[in-house]
Amino acid sequence: MEQKKEAPAAEPEARENTSADTVTETKATIKIEGQEFELDAALAQEDKTLKVVLQPHFASIENANITREVKDGKLTVTIVKRAQHKGA
Repeated sequence: MEQKKEAPAAEPEARENTSADTVTETKATIKIEGQEFELDAALAQEDKTLKVVLQPHFASIENANITREVKDGKLTVTIVKRAQHKGA
């Protein structure tokens, strides 16, 4: 009889964390619509969580481009809204 080998379970996508990319600060800087403010770094780590937190205050975040940068252990999140097509 032929034995079938099960494929190993998919491993979560590994992030490359070097010492320069590790967030050590508890607060992150959020830049959106010309404003800059502090937010818990834990809330700024993932797009989905960040959108839930900021949606009531910035409706434009739903379709925005979100970029993250870590410098000296401090996370900075820049949010730029995308241009929307107007309805006919």
